[in-house]
Amino acid sequence: MKTIYIEKDSSKTGKDKTSKQSDYAPLDKTLLIVTAILIVFGLVFTYSSSAFDTIGYFKKQIIYDVMGLFIMFFLARYYLRLQQLIKPNILLFITWGLLIWALFSAEAAHVHRWINFGFFKLQPSEIAKLVLIIYLSYSLSKKQDIAKNVRVLTIPIIYTLITIGLVVKGKDLGIPALMFAISVILFSIAGTKFKYIFYTFLIALPIIVIECIIQPYRMKRILTFLTPEETIGDVGYQLSHSLYAIGSGGWFGKGLGASELKLEFLPAAHTDFIFAVFCEEVGMFGAFALIALFVVLLARGLTIARSTENKFHSYLATGITLCLCVQAFTNMSVACGLLPTKGLPLPFFSYGGSSVIVTLAMMGILMNIARQKNKREVLYPRIK
Repeated sequence: MKTIYIEKDSSKTGKDKTSKQSDYAPLDKTLLIVTAILIVFGLVFTYSSSAFDTIGYFKKQIIYDVMGLFIMFFLARYYLRLQQLIKPNILLFITWGLLIWALFSAEAAHVHRWINFGFFKLQPSEIAKLVLIIYLSYSLSKKQDIAKNVRVLTIPIIYTLITIGLVVKGKDLGIPALMFAISVILFSIAGTKFKYIFYTFLIALPIIVIECIIQPYRMKRILTFLTPEETIGDVGYQLSHSLYAIGSGGWFGKGLGASELKLEFLPAAHTDFIFAVFCEEVGMFGAFALIALFVVLLARGLTIARSTENKFHSYLATGITLCLCVQAFTNMSVACGLLPTKGLPLPFFSYGGSSVIVTLAMMGILMNIARQKNKREVLYPRIK
């Protein structure tokens, strides 16, 4: 289906003329610039934060970025057409299959989160983040009078809980917590009453408690993140050294590649705690600049969401924007000791193929929505 738009005719007749959309509006400059800067800095600090296999990680990250950029530009051009061909519920079912496959795959680092294809390790939970946002945006955009008839949300709620539950089963709480938060926001903006959201939270709470009991280290992290120095020889080791790295960077940092804490002192320096290395090498001014970039992304993404009259596009842009920015701010907060330690990568920065590719795929979809919005008086094809 081709999108039709109306353009005012400036001729003397004053008649309107209708033309078929032969091309899209240009890519959103703000999104392009922010993406380019974040990718470049991400590559620089993947190289810098890797204490030992520096070249190996760097080469792989370049490959992941190139793959991600290809997918980003492809989705920026064709996402709407693809969405009309593949229904979101089908994507969700496929994602469930990948999550179940990962549960029966070989254990890595005492968890079941990856599917090893030899040349590439796929982390289905990263895909699940995006697919759940697409599904909920699509499903909620079709619902009418949600505030009056909450029963129409039964299937979306069940599907959401199943998706999050499968990710939790892989011994991961960081991504499920993020997915739950974004889902709650989408249900809220769709018109769901607060009391029903609260009931859903009460249902999820026992699951969180049980997971903390099953894995005692999680409870230790929650109880000790405010005073990591007291458990520096145990669960507070990683956070304590993260704080040392951030503090030792001062206002202007030690310089690129000059981090000392990455040398066997700070675990996961090139993944979950790359922000600590970033602060140590470029200082607080650099950290403020990075935060500002994600604030710009947040503002631009929400502006795009508000500018479209298509509910599906609006929910989708909101969900993607919040997912990227909330994840980024959570990662930074964890590194600074403001939140309990959780394994959430910093978008565009942390080493990892699945994370980088899914992040750039999200940006591609957001760019696609922005391009649709930029056309004057666009008559979007409504999803029935």
